Amino acid sequence: MPSVHIIGGGVAGYTLARHLVQQNYPGSIKISDAQGLPYDRPPLSKSLQVEPFAPLSWYQQNNVGLIQEEVENLQLPQSAEDWLVLATGTTPKALDVSGGHLARSLHSAADAAFISDVLESGMFGQRVLVIGAGLVGAEFASTAKMSGAQVTLISSSAAPLAHVLGQELAEQLHADHANHGIATLSGAVTEVGPNHVVVDGQRHEAELIVATIGVEPETALAEQLGLSVADGILVDAQQRSPSNSQVLAIGDAARQENQPRAVHWESAMEDAAQAAATIMGTAAPKRSVPWFWSDRHEMHVETVGDFSKAARTVTRINRRGRIQTVFGLDADGTLVSASMIDGGLMAKAVRRLIEKSLTPSVDQLKDPTVGPRELGR
Repeated sequence: MPSVHIIGGGVAGYTLARHLVQQNYPGSIKISDAQGLPYDRPPLSKSLQVEPFAPLSWYQQNNVGLIQEEVENLQLPQSAEDWLVLATGTTPKALDVSGGHLARSLHSAADAAFISDVLESGMFGQRVLVIGAGLVGAEFASTAKMSGAQVTLISSSAAPLAHVLGQELAEQLHADHANHGIATLSGAVTEVGPNHVVVDGQRHEAELIVATIGVEPETALAEQLGLSVADGILVDAQQRSPSNSQVLAIGDAARQENQPRAVHWESAMEDAAQAAATIMGTAAPKRSVPWFWSDRHEMHVETVGDFSKAARTVTRINRRGRIQTVFGLDADGTLVSASMIDGGLMAKAVRRLIEKSLTPSVDQLKDPTVGPRELGR
């Protein structure tokens, strides 16, 4: 009987199982994950919530085996009908300073439960230090502030995420933290203690210290199997490992050869769709223009496309004199990216324009009265 063994119960692993069920895969499907019931990761930093993708009954009704185990040893598939899929995700980067291990990470359901308990059981106004002001750090800082904590956000830059949001909007969003009662510090962390952090020689006290300085692909199992690894588990366009055609890798741990590694929710879902097509022998699904979102201070931030391809930017200012949207144009003047705050349908409109290689005039891009439906017409 053919089989698919998925290692990892994040969005990529669960989505692959769902696709296979929907396409009536004739073999057995099982998911191994030490954390048990697969759950979504974005709500961890946005609200400290654990949200399962589906109830246990879904797995039982669809004959998807769930194995709560820490997988340490694997064997390569011995049959052309069997598949091993590595959806191992990422691990938090270590804070490489004296006492760095004392800072809590926010990466798993256990992390979110621990931090939520500290915030709920602590005194109102307790001090929270967040090291790292990227997506997770900014989202958690907002959540902690709304819980009643005094929050200090430490960053090595005045414009965190400039490479994915564009410099202008990244600066505005980081400055906005102060408008919502969050103190921001720019500097290097050199020491962490049980209740303090030293930043550029200054000591800052706190009851809770959380480090959100990024993640690294989890490749230990792939390396153990002798698969090709370089900033992720290398795969081809079908998600196959070049080292073994019956081994697939998907999600944040995978990297397609000659491309940067994508660490986004939608990209993981598209990897899963491609893996399902490879297993079922069906046509490859179309990849969409990259897109991701973030929520902070009751603002919804979206980015479409790739700002690394932008040679210049065009900003759209709203009636309050604040940046509403930043559009990225490449060296030829072609629209390649955009980031926005509470953009509504704008993200969909920009994705459509990039897909069709259409670029509105600079005047249209700047004009806040030109809505998503009129843009490019």
